[in-house]
Amino acid sequence: MIKAILFDSGGVIVDQRLWFERLNKIFRPKNKKKFWREINIEAIPLCKNLISEKVFWKRIAKLNKKDIKKIPKNLWRLGYENLTKVKHDVLAIAQKLKKKYKIGIVSNSIAYHEKINKKRGTYNLFDAVILSHKVGLTKNNKKIFFLAAKKLKVKPKECIFIDDVKDFVDVAKSVGMAGIVFKNSKQLKSDFKKFIKF
Repeated sequence: MIKAILFDSGGVIVDQRLWFERLNKIFRPKNKKKFWREINIEAIPLCKNLISEKVFWKRIAKLNKKDIKKIPKNLWRLGYENLTKVKHDVLAIAQKLKKKYKIGIVSNSIAYHEKINKKRGTYNLFDAVILSHKVGLTKNNKKIFFLAAKKLKVKPKECIFIDDVKDFVDVAKSVGMAGIVFKNSKQLKSDFKKFIKF
């Protein structure tokens, strides 16, 4: 029986498409989908405060054969406030779910993004907010999902996790959670019907 719904932040609750298009213009990847996955995977040590933003972009530049000198400084922060926005349609879904279920956020994050999202009130609705830079765990590690379940006082098998990156949904599934790979709010509502009455 499902008792809790866990949402990723960036890409699910926060619309990052304009910011991502900015990255595409800078790096000009051959495969945009592969590039976005690469960004998410390579960001793991950054989101655990293990490397600096400078080191992170050096890795991305090297993988994409770009001169690091041509990459703007603080690119991860640059434009985040102006080029991203809260998806109110997804928050409306979360608001509806909250009537019957506990709701939480599990997100790979950096402190600057937390600051912007707090300013926007992005987290206000949720019963628990697990951010990687605070807990030292990222979504490639099963422990972050056990931690989220513990915070909400439920078992992993009583949770659904939603993320736009399949790799992280797969990790959640490996601890017994149900998983949904997010594309848009319409698809999300449809996929919920596999697990809950919505």
